[in-house]
Amino acid sequence: MLKNRYFLHILLLLVIVMNPLRAHEGFVTYEKFYRLNNPLYRSNSGDLINFSYKTAPIDSTREFDYFGSGDLRLYFQDNNAINYSLQEGYLHYKNPNFELDVGRKILDWNQNEKYWNLGYLNASQSFTLLSNEEEGVTGAIFSKTLGQFEFDILLSYIFIPQVNPGFEIKNGEVLSKSDWIRLPPKKTVLNSVEIPIYYKIADYKVSNIIFQKSLGGNLKYKWDKGGVSAFAVYKPENRLRANASAYYDNIVLNKVVVEADPSVNHHAYYGFQVFQAFGDLKTRGGISYVDPNARLGKDVPIYNAEPRKNFKSDFFTINPRYDKEAYSHMSANLDRKSYILSLNYIHLLSSNIRNSDDFFSDTVKWKRAFGGSVTLIFNDSFKFLVDLKYDLARFDNILKSEITYNFRNQIHLSLGLEILKAPQDTSYWSYYRANDTLYSSAGFFF
Repeated sequence: MLKNRYFLHILLLLVIVMNPLRAHEGFVTYEKFYRLNNPLYRSNSGDLINFSYKTAPIDSTREFDYFGSGDLRLYFQDNNAINYSLQEGYLHYKNPNFELDVGRKILDWNQNEKYWNLGYLNASQSFTLLSNEEEGVTGAIFSKTLGQFEFDILLSYIFIPQVNPGFEIKNGEVLSKSDWIRLPPKKTVLNSVEIPIYYKIADYKVSNIIFQKSLGGNLKYKWDKGGVSAFAVYKPENRLRANASAYYDNIVLNKVVVEADPSVNHHAYYGFQVFQAFGDLKTRGGISYVDPNARLGKDVPIYNAEPRKNFKSDFFTINPRYDKEAYSHMSANLDRKSYILSLNYIHLLSSNIRNSDDFFSDTVKWKRAFGGSVTLIFNDSFKFLVDLKYDLARFDNILKSEITYNFRNQIHLSLGLEILKAPQDTSYWSYYRANDTLYSSAGFFF
């Protein structure tokens, strides 16, 4: 949806790979997924090639260094469509007094957020529905250590929105390469008669999207095997909002025309965490709070306009919620040679009044949910993963299981299963409950 959205990502990717002598890890897989039932929306995609690239980790002994990781996907059944993700791509500078990272980096300020795929701080990669892979925040991150204190400062005037799962508007219809996207309705009702909806994108400036500010900080105090941290950040929401206008064209199209206008909404996100290790057992708990109505001064001078948040007409209503939300969360992780255990819990502390509307707005993902995963490591090549999440309030039941085999760290084979149960229509997952899938992949490392 975002014109020229690839430019900044491509620029950062060139920085990552510009030195061919730099140590790296590449991974190419052929992937295929099989639908076990009939989802509400079904894309044409089922077979793809995925290319992953990652440079060597930052060398702490070097003054200047860089790191990057990303994925590129080619879908066969969708006219060779391409999907991509730049998870990280940044330059690193270090001296005895401080460290500075410039580019796109995943922030670890709220580590429990990744398991629940909340997407408030770092964006979600969203190649698949249940993936919890993240994409970093773009900007400059200043880090310094003073005794037992560590602090980070984020400053940015560049915003790269989350583009996955992507969609496009073609011949008045909204389409996507992904099965895991909530699409807007195809029809509306006018005078008790169903009328088709014709979608188009309004003219807008790319600069109004990408030139947005972010400002944040993270403070950590560490003691023996534990510590406490607190963070606060003011930044654009990772996903664009969609405002719109609508009118009834009863002369040419005989359809209701909806003109979508992408817009950026800032939010404040802050919280604290306490973490402590007990031998191999690492525990972490905290509270986080998000306010989508927050305003911190004026945005970049070229764009000070406040986006239109709501729209209502005789044909179409867009009424996204802008509600404050608070969560408590905790985790316990045990990492052993033959197995890895993870126990997690998340609790929505605020009242939930946000329901799905008709235009890319979703209810909260979790209310009171437990999550647990077990990874059995039979040897250096063979692993088996089971991850189960269960919401006590909505009775959502989400299972992910995967077997992987790596032959001499050169050949990769995997087989996975994803099953969703969401009995209540008000659940975030109810739209996707017919998306049970069996998937397989085969590839090689280089």
